[in-house]
Amino acid sequence: MEKQQSNQEQAILLGVPRVQYGPEGLTPFPYCLSACANYLGIDVSYDYTMVASGAAFRLTWDETNWNLGNVDTIFTYSVPERIYRQGIEAIGCKFELLSRGRGASKADFIAFIKGQIDKGNPVIALGIIGPPEACIITGYRNSGETLLGWNFFQDNPEFNAGGTFDESGYFMTEKWWENPDTLAVMSLEPSNGELLDLQVILESAIEVMTGRKEGNYAKGMMAYDSWIKAVNNDSEFPEGMILPLLAERLLTHDDAIDCIADGRYNAAVFFKKEAVKHPDHKTLFEQVSNHFMSVFESHKQLFEIAGGWERGEQQMRQFARKDVRKRTVTQIQQLKENDNLALERLKQLLEVLK
Repeated sequence: MEKQQSNQEQAILLGVPRVQYGPEGLTPFPYCLSACANYLGIDVSYDYTMVASGAAFRLTWDETNWNLGNVDTIFTYSVPERIYRQGIEAIGCKFELLSRGRGASKADFIAFIKGQIDKGNPVIALGIIGPPEACIITGYRNSGETLLGWNFFQDNPEFNAGGTFDESGYFMTEKWWENPDTLAVMSLEPSNGELLDLQVILESAIEVMTGRKEGNYAKGMMAYDSWIKAVNNDSEFPEGMILPLLAERLLTHDDAIDCIADGRYNAAVFFKKEAVKHPDHKTLFEQVSNHFMSVFESHKQLFEIAGGWERGEQQMRQFARKDVRKRTVTQIQQLKENDNLALERLKQLLEVLK
């Protein structure tokens, strides 16, 4: 851990690893969690925080519209807060959350943030800059009016217009409370240092992947069926559809692909490591890992069918074609089959480990 610069007006934690979308990770909360943990000297990897939080196993589809929020980790469990509590406690830290929706004021947020930063603990927040995705607060200035940190959207002018940057690279913003998507702050104060029990990880994975309906959302295996139904619905892709609607459909579809790719790849990595730790059940662990890796590998064909991973006009118009969507549906069904095989192996693994 690097030096903390602190006084009553400001405090900055130097050396917190940056988080940003890229090959290292696509899921903000577990990414922030692993970065903060490593800063605090807790040796965990991104695949562990993905799996232990439950985020690696999620798939959600809003059955009422093409919802770009489908991939938010807040939908992982039936209780929204659980993903955050389980993830933070899974790295051996004490969890506390302050929510704007429950009446917390700006002064409450500032006091919470200052209290943690002054102890040397970074804070995970939802929002601050851009959408209500997780980000890291690494410091404050002007008695908390100005916040510093890492945010996945800090380099996007549409979200951070007029924003400035510290020499460390951290964003600096005074407009964080004016952002209506600044919803919560949460602590990860080092506590007992115990990682999550493997049996709990397996139980959570099975729970998250099991098909179910919650409000407008289909989750787990049922989400595949709703995703397929939406892509297969010709009335959702009429001739001459305007680009903004085409963009909405392609981006929602591509986000689901990213969710599956990032989640199942890291699940495969995690269970491959566990196979080495459990030689008596090595084959079963490897089977779980292989099925998840098959899902990851198969996602590449989905991008190829639509003309590439780019999300431009060419891909939007190609995705709208009926023949392309038919091929897409066939590929999604393949993903579901491999995911279902992984789920069955997870259940077997849980039984033999009890």
